[in-house]
Amino acid sequence: MEFRTVDDLKKYLEKLEKYRHHPEDYIFGIEIEGALVDKEGKPLAVKEIIPQLNRIYQDFDFGGEAGACQLEIRSPPRSFSSEMLREKEEYLMDAIEDIVEIAERVHKTEAIFLLLGANPHPEVLSDKWISDSERARKMAEWRSQFPDIRIANRVISPKHIALAIQSIHIHIQGKGPQDVADKFNRLLYMVPEHIALAANSPVIDGEVVDYAEARLLLYEMADGGNAGLPKLKKYPIDFIGYGEYVASFKPILAKTLTEMIKERHEDNRIRFEIPFRVENRVCATQCTIRENMALIEYIIGRLKYAQRWSRQAFPSLKEIEINRIEAIKNSIRGKFIWSGKSVGAKEYLLSSIEKAEKGIRAFDIQPRYLHILKRRVEKRKTSADVVKRWFKRGDSEEERIAYLVNRIWEHTRKNKCII
Repeated sequence: MEFRTVDDLKKYLEKLEKYRHHPEDYIFGIEIEGALVDKEGKPLAVKEIIPQLNRIYQDFDFGGEAGACQLEIRSPPRSFSSEMLREKEEYLMDAIEDIVEIAERVHKTEAIFLLLGANPHPEVLSDKWISDSERARKMAEWRSQFPDIRIANRVISPKHIALAIQSIHIHIQGKGPQDVADKFNRLLYMVPEHIALAANSPVIDGEVVDYAEARLLLYEMADGGNAGLPKLKKYPIDFIGYGEYVASFKPILAKTLTEMIKERHEDNRIRFEIPFRVENRVCATQCTIRENMALIEYIIGRLKYAQRWSRQAFPSLKEIEINRIEAIKNSIRGKFIWSGKSVGAKEYLLSSIEKAEKGIRAFDIQPRYLHILKRRVEKRKTSADVVKRWFKRGDSEEERIAYLVNRIWEHTRKNKCII
């Protein structure tokens, strides 16, 4: 169902109130983005392989992204359970194997499906690698109005940033409109912890930057304020309030309210599609499927705990923003400030993982993947640290990029966590 205006949304909610129904809670779906590259890290086009993949798989949908080398794997919504996560893990490993096998037949070269928040190869940052879809071309044209972005000694056009950025998106259905709004509000104050746990993009355009998670900062600059932390005037916000917030911006290409939400490339958003759901989109794609499953389990468990047990007052948006920047810069080794009091990120994250474990047990299941994130925090070591270390191997830029993507691929295909 398409909502053209906030009034359309209000009328639908009035009708919903008359004929109450109780949809299932915590139905979730995922989207994982990756980049197709050769063994030197140079981009390869995905256009020819997408139809073949969609013919093979019934449980996943494959599509393109802003970049012609980017591939998105989408899963249909399912009830949350440990068994469902394990099943998704197995299916995704099969899908990665098929992606590479088909790509090698099409391109007649060794292929790698790179799971990483930021593509390190400079070649991807060019007009050549803008996807040929109408939306991708028009969005690139729209982004061209913003200033160039400087990375160390390089200058990148804002229209090219999206071509090098990969994320994991988690869609979570709620019990009704206000429950979805509550999920959105709670996920918003969890943004800093999600960034700190997932940070893995310190290399872009062949350059190492001093941010653990450069991906988010670059996307905000490239998107002219349409990305990052939502620019809410009121927080927490209700369901209609979110619709009014989205409607307050000038559309880029959208003709309806539903489409306008897709133009807000923000950390979290409420999707005005039936059934209503919240979308968490702040985390970088992790290098292995197990690590991506750990993030999904954490986000759902932490949210379940917050909705069921938390009596925490909602913090100010300004504090969330300050802690978000700290997570982008320093990840696990930073310090968060909540209610004016400083707390080490390690201490805060270990406490949050305990809450996520309790949240998972509330589904009458045991955590399956959370130990992966706990190990990162206890060691105070992130994927970004490993990526930086691997990128130092080699004398030339070409050698460093090739070494990095091949080391990541070694872990991806074995599904062996990089920490």
